[in-house]
Amino acid sequence: MDTNLKENNKTHCIGNRAISTTLGILLLTFILAVISVCSYAPIKDATIKDKTLKSTQEYLNSYIFAYNLMDLTYYLGQSKIEYPENNDPRYDNLENIKYHIQDQNNNVVASNLDDKSLAAEIKGSQFYLHITIDDQGNPTVIDAPKSFNKSAFIDNFKQSPLPQVPNSETPSQGLASQPNYLANLDIVYVVPQNLTSNNDLFMREVKEFNLEGCIVLIATIGGISIFLLVILAFAIPYAAQKQASLVKIFNNLYLELKFLVWLTFFVICVGILGLITSSNNNTAFYYLNIIHDANLYFYLIGIPVTFVLYTLIYLSITYIKHIYHTGFKEGLLNNSIFGKLLLSINNHIIKTVKQIVEVDITKDSTQQLFKLLGLNLFVLIVIALTNGLGVFLALAYTVLLFKYSIKVLDKVKALNEASGQLAKGDFDIALPEDMAILNSFAKNLNNIKDGFKVAVEKEIKSQNMKTQLISNVSHDLKTPLTSIITYVDLLKTEGLTKETQAEYIDVLDQKSKRLKVLIEDLFEASKASSGNIELHLESVDVIALLRQTMGEMEEKINESMLRMKVNLPENKVICQLDGARTYRVFENIIGNILKYTMPNTRVYIDAVESETDVSFIFKNISNYEMNFDPTEITERSFRGDKSRNTEGSGLGLAIAKSLVDLQNGSLEINIDGDLFKLTVTFPKP
Repeated sequence: MDTNLKENNKTHCIGNRAISTTLGILLLTFILAVISVCSYAPIKDATIKDKTLKSTQEYLNSYIFAYNLMDLTYYLGQSKIEYPENNDPRYDNLENIKYHIQDQNNNVVASNLDDKSLAAEIKGSQFYLHITIDDQGNPTVIDAPKSFNKSAFIDNFKQSPLPQVPNSETPSQGLASQPNYLANLDIVYVVPQNLTSNNDLFMREVKEFNLEGCIVLIATIGGISIFLLVILAFAIPYAAQKQASLVKIFNNLYLELKFLVWLTFFVICVGILGLITSSNNNTAFYYLNIIHDANLYFYLIGIPVTFVLYTLIYLSITYIKHIYHTGFKEGLLNNSIFGKLLLSINNHIIKTVKQIVEVDITKDSTQQLFKLLGLNLFVLIVIALTNGLGVFLALAYTVLLFKYSIKVLDKVKALNEASGQLAKGDFDIALPEDMAILNSFAKNLNNIKDGFKVAVEKEIKSQNMKTQLISNVSHDLKTPLTSIITYVDLLKTEGLTKETQAEYIDVLDQKSKRLKVLIEDLFEASKASSGNIELHLESVDVIALLRQTMGEMEEKINESMLRMKVNLPENKVICQLDGARTYRVFENIIGNILKYTMPNTRVYIDAVESETDVSFIFKNISNYEMNFDPTEITERSFRGDKSRNTEGSGLGLAIAKSLVDLQNGSLEINIDGDLFKLTVTFPKP
């Protein structure tokens, strides 16, 4: 069961990935378009085949067929007897209507079958008509099916004027003066039982009778396909759909451009429809033959048009989902040129009214008062011009002013209470800054509150730092001083050997030097933090300076049992710095690393150069738990090692940061577990 679930999830993920690409979307709509178009022919053959036979019988019994036979009679009489040069393409190559015309002497005037096959054709036909025309041109139906519309044939024959004949000087006339070529004729029309596929007049009319059913079938297949496409488009998660480039492009198009795309598609469809309807009806590129026969043009036109239609529908559905996920304003209004214009006008009106109503008393009072009075004058003019409605508008305007005045008074009361709290030293206030005419007061009181809080926090922090400095310095100075006093007293002891005296003097020398270093670091830290240092800026190759610093500290580095991984560029990097002060920065940083790095670990030193600056990155593993804020370590006399077991003064990084800041650089510290990372950045000229 778990395996099936995994397989289903895997298949679902593959499907989402496929549909999240433009190729996947186009492939989906193309396959659906091919299925829709290609399914028409077999479905039509299965469902409309019987209707074709029925349509043939309906056509044979119709008024249209009777009229066409009458028209055919005129044409055959003209073209075969009187005007052989006359030609009508509608009646060319007739195969599904057989005709045989004889004169009164039994001479064949026109026929598309021979005498020997006439009897056989009549016997095996599904329609047979035998008429004669007397010497006055009056038709008589000798033999015809009962269902044939004889009256329509005879009436049209009598009432219809003769068709115009090319190059004829004689105008068309009615039956009263029928031409001689229609007199004394014996005419037989036969429609075979088995019709040919020849696209003649008869077959075109039969197809016309079937056209409605074909169009309904096409619409049904298209409707079902579009319904399935809509369900599929809504079922696929939008998170997968929106990743496709085609969906992104369509969603980002202005709404007006989307309508233009649809309009272009419909214009092209109308153009194609115009071409196939205006084409010669004897050709394959004619709408009747394309739809009824489902010929090659049906696929060449149908598949691309359907493919584009389905793609546009799919993209439109994804855009609807885009509106749902991003909101009406962002997805629709901001995605429309007209919508953006409306929003811009609306925002401009709101901003203008707000500027008029929410007066800023810090600006020119005359200008603000003029705006208020102008607005009031406009309202009064409108009230005056409304005649009887003016009373109601005046009441409404009074109520509006009353409500506005109440709101202003409430805000004045809130400002008074907030200022009273501040006067008592209570800074826990929060005034909203949407107080209309009193906005400036609210902003000032909030700024006072925030300013006092910052000042108090800075003062508290400063006092804590001073206390910590005094405590730390006192402790650091007291330790070597106590040792010096103790060993001086020991030297006063009588009977000391020279070896012991030398040992005591050596301790005194170490402690006095230690005391000197502490005092020098303290003074330098004080001068650096106050900026009371004279800098001698010059062009310095900081890469070479770092290499020099490490070279002079090589002995200490080798004794530290640390492995240095140095990655510095070979080219020079020139900065405007004080060489001596920058050397001290590098010295303090490396010294800090040597003191506080876990033994037998690696230290990484990298330099990264950009167009504007150069950064030096120092990374090492601490030998103690760094449970403090990284910003505290650059404070004066701060030690991460709370036990103070090392010999440092706690001022190394504080001095380094002050010297870097004085040279317009930056020193940042990051701590990640036991990883200590320090970055020094200097600007390039």
